[in-house]
Amino acid sequence: MTLIHADALKDGLALIARHPRAVLAASALCAGVAALEALAFSLTGEAGPGLIGVTLLFILGFHAWVIAAVLVTRPALGLEAGDIKERARDVSRLVLVAGLTVILVLTVLGTAFVMLAFMLGALAILGAERTGLTEPPEGFVNIFSLFNTAEWLIAAALIAVFGAFALWFISRLLPGIPATLARGKVQLLAAWPILQGRGLGGFITGTLAVLPGIALLAAFAFLVEGATGYNPAQGVRADTLDPVVIALLRAVLVGGSVAFVLTPLMGLHARLYMKFAS
Repeated sequence: MTLIHADALKDGLALIARHPRAVLAASALCAGVAALEALAFSLTGEAGPGLIGVTLLFILGFHAWVIAAVLVTRPALGLEAGDIKERARDVSRLVLVAGLTVILVLTVLGTAFVMLAFMLGALAILGAERTGLTEPPEGFVNIFSLFNTAEWLIAAALIAVFGAFALWFISRLLPGIPATLARGKVQLLAAWPILQGRGLGGFITGTLAVLPGIALLAAFAFLVEGATGYNPAQGVRADTLDPVVIALLRAVLVGGSVAFVLTPLMGLHARLYMKFAS
């Protein structure tokens, strides 16, 4: 079993340099939407933009990320830019793929999370009995405060297993994006066999592809927080900063995430698709 697909990793990381115009366009689109979102939340104060405003911003952001995925994945597959109608069809297909992916992820991971919650609850009951807590407490209780060392280790192992399964499951669905663009029709579960027997290698390689970008963005967020007291990765409000500055910082963070996280991930899975689809 190949744990690291070096050729796919190389292609994913090189996609930024090979197709800078597509990456720049994708980054600018998502950065602009992020700046609009930040301005909407900053200027509306504590009340926020309201349910309708939040819904519209979510829909806009969702479509921006889908379009960004199209922009960076098509050249990774060696596809021509195509005309507006062709790109619109690609976007509509990927919107459907993304929507189905969300439903599938919520169903599978939601079930797994319920199982995790039951197991952590059982540990909390053991901790409550050991500490003499027999009556249901009033208000919120931090169940992790009831754990001893052994229970903490068990809880950490359970959470780690859930986290690893969640990331692995999502990574197995990612080939649906290049498969949909290459085949010109919606592909999700139909693309699942592409990484059959190679899921662990795809997951590890994908992790290696996004780690440099995540480290770079985390460093940027911490530097900004140290200089201004506002972390652009944690929210869109900051009373001490001008709304335009907040919007700019959010735009840089989101645009950078498209360039340094989404792009290598899509490039890597495009390469895996072309390598194993046959």
